[in-house]
Amino acid sequence: MNQESTDFLKNVIAHYDLPGEIISATQCVNGHINGTYHVTLLKTGGKEDNLIVQKINHYVFKDPEKVMHNIKEVDNHVSGRKSDTDCDIISFLNNKEGRNYTEIDGEYWRISRFVEDSVTYDFVENSNVLYSAGYAFGRFQSLLSDLPMEKLYETIPDFHNTRKRLNYFFEMVDLDPMGRAKDLKTEIAFFENHTSLATKLCDMLDAGKIPLRVTHNDTKYNNILMHKDTFKPLCVIDLDTVMPGLAMHDFGDAIRFAANTAVEDETDLSKVGLNLDNYWEFTRGFMSACQGLTENEIDTMALGAITITIELASRFLADHINGDKYFRIHRENHNLDRARCQIKLAQDMIEKYDVMCQMVNESITDREAAPTLDN
Repeated sequence: MNQESTDFLKNVIAHYDLPGEIISATQCVNGHINGTYHVTLLKTGGKEDNLIVQKINHYVFKDPEKVMHNIKEVDNHVSGRKSDTDCDIISFLNNKEGRNYTEIDGEYWRISRFVEDSVTYDFVENSNVLYSAGYAFGRFQSLLSDLPMEKLYETIPDFHNTRKRLNYFFEMVDLDPMGRAKDLKTEIAFFENHTSLATKLCDMLDAGKIPLRVTHNDTKYNNILMHKDTFKPLCVIDLDTVMPGLAMHDFGDAIRFAANTAVEDETDLSKVGLNLDNYWEFTRGFMSACQGLTENEIDTMALGAITITIELASRFLADHINGDKYFRIHRENHNLDRARCQIKLAQDMIEKYDVMCQMVNESITDREAAPTLDN
């Protein structure tokens, strides 16, 4: 890093009771939202202090103070409930003013401890990692099951409101500002034909048939720090989107990420589909740790995967039609490729839906025999 960046990090750290001199600072490349740095301080006596210093993207998160309020509420609640063997949840250090964030010239910064011996995975087929990820997110839900939702802000309104997401998509089709919709008849027809399926969870929520819960809302398994040797989950991270939501959405988004047989922007659609082995391992972990789900939640858990996949496909395609203004692209038609990949994955999920539901039910039967990760 250049000296200017290092000096700025010094300025951020100066707001905390963290003595020592910066001896290394590296920008982390993972993540698409916040700017993140691994900083090492050398303290008196030669001891090193490893930190994660992060700038909150307030273009995405319009009110960073509400984001940090939610994280503090979650941290306080979980700290009083989890056992010594539970996976940790990321927490942020208080600055000298007692806040878990620092504002400098309109930018919001926060600092956490670096978790030693930890790794994250962007693509994996290791059954231990998949089970561990499912277990960690399921346990996360259980630990927060009695946190009153009125204590939390909705940091991104309607984040997983699939009905509104699809309405926006069809608005973009009608507006067609870049003249691209005329070449997308097959893709548009997919959404027209599956709107009823994709909005079923919205209908059930409106009818009071499924409950809102405190959910993570970004359950990619690279948001869990795993032990580099044992694959045991060490810490759930990236809590910026923690707010009221549906358990099925957390489950579904994880499946969309973990059980796709291809990368998210694969152009060879013959490679895209649902890996049922990966699906089983994650499901087995999640359901073994997620206690207290209602019968309707269990019955629609697999539907959550289809719903989230269709929702994301609509967001990618809407952005393509609108001129690629939201999702960062790295090639021509990148968002179109992403949308087509998600459509193909959703189609395969629909074909395998009965098996997916059966596996959810089998994972509950298997719950008593499942490992707890306590050792």
